[in-house]
Amino acid sequence: MSLNNKHISTNPGSPATRKMTLTPFLFMFIFSSLSSDYLKAEEIMVNGQASAWVGYTDDWRGGIRYVPQLSLSGKVLEESHIDAEISLNAYIFDDDTDLKLYRSWLRYSTERFEMRLGLQKISFGPAKILRSLMWFDQLDVRDPLELTDGVYALLGRYYFLNNANIWVWGLYGNDDLKGLETFETDEDSVELGGRYQFPVPRGEMAFSFHHRNIDKNDWKGKMSRSMSNGTENRYAIDASFDVGVGLWFEASAGEIGITTRKSGWEKFLTLGTDYTFDISSGIHVLYEHFIESSDSEISEEDRRYSLSALSLDFSIGVLDSVNVIGYYDWEEKKTYAYLGWQRTYDNWMVNLSIFSSRKDETSLYSGNGFLCMLTYNH
Repeated sequence: MSLNNKHISTNPGSPATRKMTLTPFLFMFIFSSLSSDYLKAEEIMVNGQASAWVGYTDDWRGGIRYVPQLSLSGKVLEESHIDAEISLNAYIFDDDTDLKLYRSWLRYSTERFEMRLGLQKISFGPAKILRSLMWFDQLDVRDPLELTDGVYALLGRYYFLNNANIWVWGLYGNDDLKGLETFETDEDSVELGGRYQFPVPRGEMAFSFHHRNIDKNDWKGKMSRSMSNGTENRYAIDASFDVGVGLWFEASAGEIGITTRKSGWEKFLTLGTDYTFDISSGIHVLYEHFIESSDSEISEEDRRYSLSALSLDFSIGVLDSVNVIGYYDWEEKKTYAYLGWQRTYDNWMVNLSIFSSRKDETSLYSGNGFLCMLTYNH
């Protein structure tokens, strides 16, 4: 993972256009259900977010984006609900213009259970900046809009009375790289996984697992050796604690089956802590350290990459907030920085940022420069 990870995308032109084939059928089903005798619509909402930005790194650049959103909700019987969301991402970025599906999901929920089907965001783990559990999203802490591509999935969650919860998911049709993946997923296979999160003294802990098949053509294009197996099993443990200061960690290890006897391991570790000083501006300080390594054995490493991040954020009055992030690349011994200012009104948001980072075509915060963004929510 680099400062601008190749899978993190705040550039609206980089992700592949989402397939929209099933969307009309999904919402025809929703509207027909809401008009039935068993389910009555309680709320239909139309929202949207318009944003425009201009910036400079090696050259001037700019763009505009509009994300319209339709939300529906209704009641099923007495103790269960159904709701849905569809949203699009329409943008003009430099010379690139596109319209793609951003979210499209249907959810059934009760007091302690929910099941969601469609194009959705799946994100978990306590880390904030350098995330080892960035399995399915591309969230960038520097992006004030918090945009990320979703995944086509069926996600079920059950919440126990003791605040524990269990997640089970199945993914299909997500052929592009997701999160921290190095190799694409085989387009004809189903991905399966789950997560169990439970309370511990002064915090929470969780175990996660994910299984998928790797695209052998993508492997062949990136590696010198051939692959006959092509499976990946990903294991993770994470925890967060409040002991006066916040403490957390995320540890993830992925075993890639190259042949029936030969495997490779990709390992990620994040350690973090934060504290909010009790003064008028509420200064929040956060530190995270990230380690990525790989080898043929889980206990060894022939490649290691380390990155640290120190963040400071605070408010100035009611409308203004400031965020400062410093990064240090331990292998290249280089320092990068981000300074962001945000003013928030009822519907408007103004963001100004100055940054230095590695060059990366998939990020608006690539290289050395500045960015100005104006956002309107309705």
